[in-house]
Amino acid sequence: MKKPALLLALTASILGAATPALAAPKLSAQSIIVNPVPTDLSVKVWVDRDTSGDRTPMYRVGDRIRISTTVNEDAYVYLFNINPDGTTDQILPNRLSSSAYVRAGQTRTFPAQGDNFVFNISGPRGINKVLVIASRTPLNLDQLSSYRQGETFATVQPRTQAGLAQALSIVVNPVEQPVPQQNWTSDTVRYSVGR
Repeated sequence: MKKPALLLALTASILGAATPALAAPKLSAQSIIVNPVPTDLSVKVWVDRDTSGDRTPMYRVGDRIRISTTVNEDAYVYLFNINPDGTTDQILPNRLSSSAYVRAGQTRTFPAQGDNFVFNISGPRGINKVLVIASRTPLNLDQLSSYRQGETFATVQPRTQAGLAQALSIVVNPVEQPVPQQNWTSDTVRYSVGR
């Protein structure tokens, strides 16, 4: 079994009112899933070695990484790490830090000071992406990920980047109770895992 690029290790212890003319979320190599409808909601994600979020900082296997995000309006934030092989790890929510709610202008860092977990870098080597989705309303991730018995972090079902993008499109544009298109947005940041 391959180890994910972002090893989650324990320590101590989105869319206009629902109408038939809804635009489908667009898939982008940079952002995985992009809202095609203009929205005032914005979200930004970055890693601790590049607070601008514009570069691709290098981490080595065994390094710790911290991921930060901010929103311009109160929103629910969901974080995913897309590994070089396309598999995905759900970072937030998790059973140790389930609160995905972020207030406008607040910066949230994961793990936060005092959290009972850290994020350690492991293989495979290559370019990783952290995807953040911000939504004005909570999202139902049941079709995307699930918790195995005794596990702290949810397992993302789709095993490819394309599968993740398709599953996320369903999450934000379900048949029943779609999220209004102007109510969600996304952002990504890249980092590299080297020797």
